Amino acid sequence: MTQRTRTRKAISIILGLALAGAGLLGFGYMQFHVVEPISIKLWLIPITILAAGIAILWDDFKNP
Repeated sequence: MTQRTRTRKAISIILGLALAGAGLLGFGYMQFHVVEPISIKLWLIPITILAAGIAILWDDFKNP
């Protein structure tokens, strides 16, 4: 595997944090502000975004 540049790693960390944050915000909104029942398909959107952000961050910190 090739060595990543600092700029690319910084962009990747920012992207991972943004995705994880957006997933948490979406999950929190659906958990606390939506009154009616929600389809499982709609629950998958913030969960998938959160998982993508965590996967990006995991890769960044696992492979320095």
